[in-house]
Amino acid sequence: MNKRLNKLNKLLLFLLLFVFAACAGEKAAAPFMAEAPDYDESEMWYVSESGASADVFYILPTCVWDWSDSTGRTCHYADVNNPEHIAALLPSNELAADIFGKYANFYSPYYRQITLESWIEGEKAVEERFPYAMEDVQMAFDHYMTHENEGRPFFIAGFSQGGKCVVELLKSLDDEEASRLVAAYVIGYRVTEEDMAECSHIKPATCADDTGVTVCYNSVESPECICPVLSPSAICINPLNWRCDAVSATVQDTVDVSVDLYNKVLIVKGLDSEKYYLPVLGELFSKGNYHLQELSLYADSLTENIKIRLEAFAY
Repeated sequence: MNKRLNKLNKLLLFLLLFVFAACAGEKAAAPFMAEAPDYDESEMWYVSESGASADVFYILPTCVWDWSDSTGRTCHYADVNNPEHIAALLPSNELAADIFGKYANFYSPYYRQITLESWIEGEKAVEERFPYAMEDVQMAFDHYMTHENEGRPFFIAGFSQGGKCVVELLKSLDDEEASRLVAAYVIGYRVTEEDMAECSHIKPATCADDTGVTVCYNSVESPECICPVLSPSAICINPLNWRCDAVSATVQDTVDVSVDLYNKVLIVKGLDSEKYYLPVLGELFSKGNYHLQELSLYADSLTENIKIRLEAFAY
């Protein structure tokens, strides 16, 4: 009986090893995606150059829905050669350039970002699809550093999906590049303890003028409104008073913003949650989640902070 069991166990082990080897030898099929961007082409960039002494490399948020080709295949990625997709991305670039580009040259690549449906589907879909979008962003950043930066100090900034890209870009910086990083802005996304343990270049901002640091925040009316695929984060700073404690600050005269020290999110009081709720995105952002206001609500403070941190930067 024992001999039979031993033979059976050996057979099962052999079959498991065979299956594992077969699986390891197979490469996962690449997803259906449109043609990759060529970052030598100016059409693949939104650029606003002012001759400033520093740059902002900005990464767009999610602005595109799933789409189908002529054969009915569904694509979960933007098509950077589709004028309709570029038109959908343009307002985000214009807003970001107004905020971040006043005191710095502004470079924003178009990339095959994952779609809104990907985020609605949840963490599993995001993590499966995002690496392909990140390949475009990394390629664009490498192109920028080689052909555009010319040794200048630079900021990296991104909102939502762009914030996730910022975290990954920080992990890719070498020490020389990191020495020229004025600050990174991870807006509307999270920075985890694991991210900071993995990357020594991710250092939480603690005030308005520290440099080489990472700014991160998410805005909600209450913790119940947190979007789980974007937050909570291990770090959070108030972009109005640049404090990490619970001391509040006011914007638009009547809107109060403070850091929730437990959940590491911004608690925003004084906005009409009904006015800012979009049912079409209700599966992602419940009423009282102010993700879509992460840039516009703090625009003036963010613009001034670019100036402050640049002045404090010793290069």
